[in-house]
Amino acid sequence: MNPFSITQFNEYVSKKLNGDPNLKNLPLIGEVSGVSMSAGHMYFSLKDENSVLRAVIWRSNISRIDTSLIRNGSKIVALGDISAYARGGNYSFSVRMIESFGEGDLAKEYHRVKKLLESEGLFSREHKKPIPKFAGRIGVVTSDTGAAIEDIKKIITTKNDYADIIIFPTLVQGIGSPASIIKNIETANIVSKSGKHIDVLIVGRGGGSAEDLAAFNDEGVARAIFASEIPIISAVGHESDVSISDWVADARAETPTAAANMAAINTSELREQIARNEQELKKSIDYKIKMERNNIKIQRDHLIHVISSKIREMRLNIDKAVITLRENNPTNVLNKGYALVTKDNHVVSEVSNIDLDETYTVVMADGSFEAKTKSKTQK
Repeated sequence: MNPFSITQFNEYVSKKLNGDPNLKNLPLIGEVSGVSMSAGHMYFSLKDENSVLRAVIWRSNISRIDTSLIRNGSKIVALGDISAYARGGNYSFSVRMIESFGEGDLAKEYHRVKKLLESEGLFSREHKKPIPKFAGRIGVVTSDTGAAIEDIKKIITTKNDYADIIIFPTLVQGIGSPASIIKNIETANIVSKSGKHIDVLIVGRGGGSAEDLAAFNDEGVARAIFASEIPIISAVGHESDVSISDWVADARAETPTAAANMAAINTSELREQIARNEQELKKSIDYKIKMERNNIKIQRDHLIHVISSKIREMRLNIDKAVITLRENNPTNVLNKGYALVTKDNHVVSEVSNIDLDETYTVVMADGSFEAKTKSKTQK
C-alpha cells in the first residue's frame, strides 16, 4: 500500500469539491451566528436545527451585499459556492447574494411557494433538462421594450450568425404579469411542437425592486416553467436577485446578458475549432498513410526475402536431385563396364528370370547386342 501525504489528500478533496458543478450557485437557508470581520472579509456560520456551515463574504464582494441583513439570530437565504481550502483541510460557503427571510408579505409568499414547490420536488436536479450546446432557435419570454431584450439580441447576434431568435412580448411586472409569463411559456411550447422547434427558452427580465420581480416568484409561473418541454434558462434581475423561477428552471443565469451567453454558442470560435480539428485530422490521416506505406514496404521487403529464400532452397534441392540422378544414371553405371539385360524392353535383373534358348538384348555403354542363352548358373 502506497500511503498519501496529508497535503496530497487535502488537495485531492479540494479539487473534487471546487470542481463539482452541483456545489455552485447553491441557495441555502439558515440562521446566522458568530459574525466577525477580519482583513475586510466577513465570517459567520449558517445553521439549522442539526448542522452548522461556515460561511464567508469576501472583501471584494461585500459592497454588493446588504450586510445589515447578517445579524446573529437573523434568518437569511444565501446564494453561493462551496469553497475548499486544501492547506487547512476544511471548506466553507462563499456567499455572493443574500436575501432576508420571512420579513414582509412578499417574503412570506416567497417562502410559502418555495417550501411547497421544494416539497413537491420541483427544484430537484433530476428534473433539470440539459441546455443544448448548439441551439438553432432561441425563444425569449420577456418585455419587448426593456433593456433586457436589447442586451439579449445584441449578445446572440454578435456571437452567433446561425441561431434564430423568437421573441414572445411579455408583461413582466405588475397586475397580469404572471398570467402573461405563463401564457407565453405555453405559447412557446406550442410553437416548438408546430414545426418551429425551439431549442432553448430564456425567461426573465432586467433588474428592479422586489415588487418589480415578484411575478417570477409566482407559483403558477414556477409550475409553467417546470412543465415546459423546452429547456428554460431563468434570467431575472441582477446577480444578487434570486427568484423562485431561478430554482425551478433548468438553468439560472445571473443576468439576461449572461442568459444570452449561455444560450448561444460562439460560431466564430466554433468555426476556428472546426478548422483546427480539420487540420489535426488531416495531419493524422497523412501520418497514418505514411505509417501504412511504411508497413506495406516492410511487408513487401519481407515477402521478397521469403520468396527469394524459398527459390534458393528449391534451386538447392534441384541441384541435389540432379546430382542424385547423375550418380544413379544407368549410363554412368554402364560406363564402368556393366551391362543391362532386357527382354521385350523390360529389364531382366535376376538369373531366375532367364530362360534357356531365349534371345535377350544386352545393352552396354556404347551400344547393344543380342545374345541367346545356352546355359545359366544361379547362386
